[in-house]
Amino acid sequence: FVKAAREPLSYVGVNVVGLRRRGFSDEQVTRIEDIYREIFVRNNNVERAVQNVEQTLKPSPERGLILDFIRNSPKGIMRGLVE
Repeated sequence: FVKAAREPLSYVGVNVVGLRRRGFSDEQVTRIEDIYREIFVRNNNVERAVQNVEQTLKPSPERGLILDFIRNSPKGIMRGLVE
């Protein structure tokens, strides 16, 4: 769902164009952006960011997929925004 760039590789945003091409609605894209904003932009560690997403964002299929991916990633996930 996201775009990555820079050195070291880090999050640079949600791939909105790709999501729309795959048939995601505006509402779904907004939910995905909200989830990734909490995970990558708010500068929390991943564990804390996941907790914040669970506590502050309503359950949705997108939230479930993203959090399951993070929890089941054997090597973790990339870094958030690097200035």
